[in-house]
Amino acid sequence: MAKQLYEKFDAGQVTDDMLAEASLLFNENYGIWGKDAAILGPFAKPGSRVRLSKDRLRGQYLPDGAACSYVQVTVDGHLAGNAFACRWLFSGKTVCWITQLVVKYDFRERGLASGLLNQLREDDDDIYSLISSHPAACMAAAKVFGNSINLVNLDFI
Repeated sequence: MAKQLYEKFDAGQVTDDMLAEASLLFNENYGIWGKDAAILGPFAKPGSRVRLSKDRLRGQYLPDGAACSYVQVTVDGHLAGNAFACRWLFSGKTVCWITQLVVKYDFRERGLASGLLNQLREDDDDIYSLISSHPAACMAAAKVFGNSINLVNLDFI
């Protein structure tokens, strides 16, 4: 059995080296731009990989002044997956917004996505949300947060 190690960091603890490694993981494992991607701008080339730099990760996923977290899982010392999340209060409820969830292709279907989401879970969260339409990510979120897509409160959204 491979050794799995989950680590959680507040935004201020995340180093540039960690973000560089997270950027590489994202760039190699996240996804491919679709045929209509060019309407988004010249950066979105149909058929090419979706990419994020470490600086963009910090600016968009760990913005200054926000209550954000980063969780990573290593398998035998190698980064196998990670997740970013931000929290805020809205209408008296604590919202945990999972802004990114990536698991390396070689490590998928081993429960790592669920493990990452479990690390982000906190007792005082009222609402969880995931920015993803990937079926595996949605299923992991439904499993961990105890809900399914047919029970989503559309009034809150």
